[in-house]
This record gives sequence, structure tokens and C-alpha cells, in this order.
Amino acid sequence: MKKILLHPILSLLCVCMLTGACKQKVPEKETDVTVSGEGAASMSMEGSGEALRQAALEGKTDLAKELIAGGIDVDLSDQEGHTSLMFSAFNGHSVIVLLLLTNGAEIDRRDQLGRTALLYAATGPFPETVKILLDKGADPNIVDAGEHFTPLMHAAAEGNLEVVKVLLEYGADPALTDVDGDNAETFARQAGHTEVAEYLHALL
Repeated sequence: MKKILLHPILSLLCVCMLTGACKQKVPEKETDVTVSGEGAASMSMEGSGEALRQAALEGKTDLAKELIAGGIDVDLSDQEGHTSLMFSAFNGHSVIVLLLLTNGAEIDRRDQLGRTALLYAATGPFPETVKILLDKGADPNIVDAGEHFTPLMHAAAEGNLEVVKVLLEYGADPALTDVDGDNAETFARQAGHTEVAEYLHALL
């Protein structure tokens, strides 16, 4: 059976499980543990990184600005390699995406599965976010490390025609195929997005 592209809802569930950012409170730190020196600095930085990623995921711009102003490394990632930029792009929080990029976030940084912020953004109906990433130099034809899905394949599979158009405008190649030889048009047809499929077919 043909594999299915990572759906935004499933992806968000994975993100939530990994970060505890959705519908769960992060357990409070033990108050009777005293850490000093480099250990304390490390714990503080780790906590700030988690806070920034959660702010990015939830679109809390003021909190993100405060954390960045405090000197946090905007590219701090979780255990799976997810960065704040990936989280904000995934939920289409364009203001935070731009904020992170302005403060030096690595635009084509990959998580452990080889996904980038653009690959995450392309799974949702967020043409503005996708355009910001592309304007700032994101690779429109980047592929993940496993199935070789492109941003265009994700957008086509979800039926996001406006995102498809933005990607094409910035040089996304509709002829690229994944490890099974399927292209963006194939994914659109399999998902029942006829308008997107026909739009892509006319380009081939």
C-alpha cells in the first residue's frame, strides 16, 4: 500500500508527544534540588529552549521576543532535532518565523528525520509562512531523509493549492519523485485533490 504523507494533525500529535506542548503542563522542576555553576547554566538554557519552542508552536510572539532578547540560542532543539523555527512554521505563525530568522535561525536545519521548517510549513494552509521561508532562502526542492518527500508533495497531498502555487513560483520542481517514483501530482490524485492534480499535470 502506498504510504501516506505526514498529515498535519498526526504531525502535531507527534510534536505534542515529544514536547509536552499541547494540552499538557510541563511538570514543574523539583524545588529542593540545588544546582550551581555550569550545571545551573545548562539547565537554565535547556529550560529556555523548551520555553521558546513551546512559544513558537503556540504562536506566543511576546514570549518568544522576550526569550530571544534574553540571549537564547534560537536553534536549540529537542531530542528529535525539532527547532523553534520548525514548530512555528508547522502552525503557520509567520510573525514568529520571521522573528526567528531575523535573529539567526538556521533556515534549512534538519531534524532527525531530515525534515526542515519548509517541509513542515508546506503541510498546512500557510502560503504566507511558506513565502517567508522561501524569500529568506529555503530550498524549495529539499527532501526528507527517508521517503524523499518534497515541500510540493506535502502541499499537493493536503490539497493546498495556494501553497503549491507559491512553491512553484520559487522554483519547486513538479517532476521530482519520491523513493517510490511518485510525484506531487500523484499525491494530489491519491488524496482526491483533483484541482491541484490538474494544475500540476498541466506543468509536466
